[in-house]
Amino acid sequence: MKIIKTNDVDLSEEWSTLLQELLFASFPEVYPKDRLFFKQIPQGRVLAFTPDNQLVGHVGLDYRMMNLNGKPIRVLGIIDLCVSPAIRSQGIASLLISEVEMLAKARVDFVLLFADHEELYSKNGFKTVSNTCKWLKIDHETLTTVGVGHQEVKKGALTHIVFHVKFSVLNFELSKGG
Repeated sequence: MKIIKTNDVDLSEEWSTLLQELLFASFPEVYPKDRLFFKQIPQGRVLAFTPDNQLVGHVGLDYRMMNLNGKPIRVLGIIDLCVSPAIRSQGIASLLISEVEMLAKARVDFVLLFADHEELYSKNGFKTVSNTCKWLKIDHETLTTVGVGHQEVKKGALTHIVFHVKFSVLNFELSKGG
């Protein structure tokens, strides 16, 4: 497997076409057919290619400063992690996650994501936590801001959004209100 780390702005036209096809094949019910992002463009991407240069895996990366209980923290968000449906369950997603961890070492306080299926992330060391989350709400079709979301995400709650945190440098105590 060949792993390539790139900035979104450096994607070639060929890679952009392959990536759009992979994203739509991986998320067919929700992913727009005409773009390489759902709501926000990732700053960076990690791409997995087979030896014959077939794009089979992707993870988008979003680097941000956030506030946790009044303290600034550096966060690397995982976006749109996907593997070609034809070759799933072969460790490619775990390989992409390990690449993200290597990128995050010494530069990031937390790696986080929102996900529907937490099994993959749990087996790769992520923990589900409870927290009050605020975010900019963006309509995925029109790409317009529609407000600020605010929701308490409870550990173990049956919800389609689960907040995960992987500790990489600092061990902050997560609590409500951050």
